Amino acid sequence: MLNKKINKLITTVLGAALIGASLTGCGKVNNTTNIEATTVNVEAASNSESGSVENEVAEVTNEVEVRKIYAVTGASPRPFTYYGDDDQVIGQNIELVEAVFEKLPQYELVWEVTDFPSIFAGLDSDKYQLGVNNFAKNPEREEKYYFTDPIFSNAYIVVANKDVELPDSLSVEDLGGLKFVGQAAVNVTTLIENYNDTNPEKPIEINYTEEDLNIQLNDIQSGKYDFTIIDKPMYFGYYQPEFGYDLHAIALAGYGVGEGMDSYLIVSRTEENKQLVEDINKALREVIEEGKSKEINLKYFGDDYSPSYE
Repeated sequence: MLNKKINKLITTVLGAALIGASLTGCGKVNNTTNIEATTVNVEAASNSESGSVENEVAEVTNEVEVRKIYAVTGASPRPFTYYGDDDQVIGQNIELVEAVFEKLPQYELVWEVTDFPSIFAGLDSDKYQLGVNNFAKNPEREEKYYFTDPIFSNAYIVVANKDVELPDSLSVEDLGGLKFVGQAAVNVTTLIENYNDTNPEKPIEINYTEEDLNIQLNDIQSGKYDFTIIDKPMYFGYYQPEFGYDLHAIALAGYGVGEGMDSYLIVSRTEENKQLVEDINKALREVIEEGKSKEINLKYFGDDYSPSYE
């Protein structure tokens, strides 16, 4: 568009100059001067027009809104999400989400930290759009929130006091009659509650706590409780090497890698956020295919727990 306008202007000016030259005969010098002056005017017009186009482009660019996405985490459990030495939230979940949003320039990621129950209240009101806390699926959550594709392929293990006799091949039924410790409303505690509902003749004793997992593991080692259930990568990737626990750690049948124990991001259920889920899923697959997810997992766990979408 700009070039067409300039070419038209040049053609008009040169035509006028040539007509003037043929009429005045000896006015060569003057006509040359006029042409040169006109050329300057054309260049000025060109620069002015170019500046106008650049301004229009800038205006169009500014019209594309970057949407702020408020991502919330409870900063626990480590090493999925926790405070680093500089009091900034870090962890496997955090780095993975940041890698995903690096591919989504239409969004600005803003981190918020709150206590675990407040995550859900904030998502319910759309105060937060994205929940980042190594979430697993359950029917109640699926009714209330959108879930992204899996971000982490998890596995559960039973961590028990050394004096508790357990088989090498362990199922939930083998834990009947023992003392379990865990937080309320988390997946592993729900697992035990569901077992008790269907096995009232040999229930597992549930001891609810708000204590940090490190304290729970200390209580198991001291004999106060018999066992808990924990993410395998979390135990072997952080707690056992960091604190040197002397505990049984046994795989739980039916809850291994690739057996549906995946973790997800959860998204506030609004019409606008449907597109957000689609965009996250597309970028997440790229992060996994490019090996960035593996790199992050190796950093925090020493092994790769990236999900497979095959």
